[in-house]
Amino acid sequence: MHSALKRVVLQSIFSLKGNFAEGLKPTVREFDGVEITPFRGGAKGSATISADFEIAWAFRGRSVEERNLRAVRCRKNVPYLVRILEETSIPITWATVGHLFLESCERGVYGLAHADMPRPPKNERWEGDWYQHDPCTNVEKHPDWYAPDLIQGILASRTQHEIGSHSFSHIDFSADTSSRELVRRELKQCIQVMAPLGLPLRSLVYPFNNMGHHHLDIIADLGLTAVRHRDPRIRLSYPERSPDGVYKLWESMNMRRAGLYDYVEKAKIFLQQALRQKAAYHLWFHPSDPTEIFENEFRRIIQYMAQLRDQGHLWVTTMGELAAYCEARQKFNLDVHWDSGSLRIRFESNYDLGRYGNTDVTLRIPLSRQPKKCRIRSAHAEQIIDGKPEARDPSGGRFFVFNVPVTAREMEVVL
Repeated sequence: MHSALKRVVLQSIFSLKGNFAEGLKPTVREFDGVEITPFRGGAKGSATISADFEIAWAFRGRSVEERNLRAVRCRKNVPYLVRILEETSIPITWATVGHLFLESCERGVYGLAHADMPRPPKNERWEGDWYQHDPCTNVEKHPDWYAPDLIQGILASRTQHEIGSHSFSHIDFSADTSSRELVRRELKQCIQVMAPLGLPLRSLVYPFNNMGHHHLDIIADLGLTAVRHRDPRIRLSYPERSPDGVYKLWESMNMRRAGLYDYVEKAKIFLQQALRQKAAYHLWFHPSDPTEIFENEFRRIIQYMAQLRDQGHLWVTTMGELAAYCEARQKFNLDVHWDSGSLRIRFESNYDLGRYGNTDVTLRIPLSRQPKKCRIRSAHAEQIIDGKPEARDPSGGRFFVFNVPVTAREMEVVL
């Protein structure tokens, strides 16, 4: 079957299955003709990728053979993934089990591992203590349970990745297997082990893909801003803000090899649909998956993402950066003043820079000609930025997009 026809057939199948049911739409943020675009750079949609980085921690309830196989593959795959992501300049969120930051650990009172940490109120995955599999040695003796070397390799990449959380010990956030004390201590421990590396914790992926939104108030209180969200009814949506300021990012696809169709074609179809719906696409995977998937399907998917990004259609970013942009877009208000030779915009914002981090907002401005200069003023500095022309819209209008720092207080465009 011809490739174009195959894609049409696949798209029809996914549509009939309800995969393109519309999620949230971005609210319109327009002030006297000046729009704050839904995505950075004026892109039509966004793409984020998260890696559930666990080595052996996620597979404690499985056989020793599977656990060992997973661990070996993970240690082999992570450097390879860092390399191919660097080739395409694709940043991702590494949702990392906090214990992997440790060089070593020891048994404490009564021979218990991490005796100071609370245990889940319920565990049906194995008999015995929650930490009974922890060898309590070091990375040299048991590299399945510690990974500071792999984390350093991720941080050394020229591509700036985000290190997120997968909890400290891969707990289940479900209501009957977690408690408020457990969740708070698990995330605080992650914050503690990340601090020496200067890493803020902003993004969380719930282990086992069991949603823990009933703990969002705790998650927000600890400064996190984004969680991966699973909803079988919705695959593509604009991020949803909780009352506590945590953004839910809908999962679109998980990385795997399909038996009856080309999985890369599925990803391309979903990405194109995200652009049409002004939605956020999210792909996730386990670094312990078979290496062949990353050498083939995953590599081709990120190459396609890079192609759409380079064409200006897709913003490829991390979970934390996407949440930061959405928050800045909501918190920015514009006071716009037009005259014959210039445009002045004053910015009013209560954006929490400390919590969400530094970012830009993108303004889409209708201008009759190329501006001569664009000056940005903040509290203590002034800078010149360039506007990027958009393709003319069907009505013949002309627009320029400007990426403005969230610290800006005023903008002047000279025509």
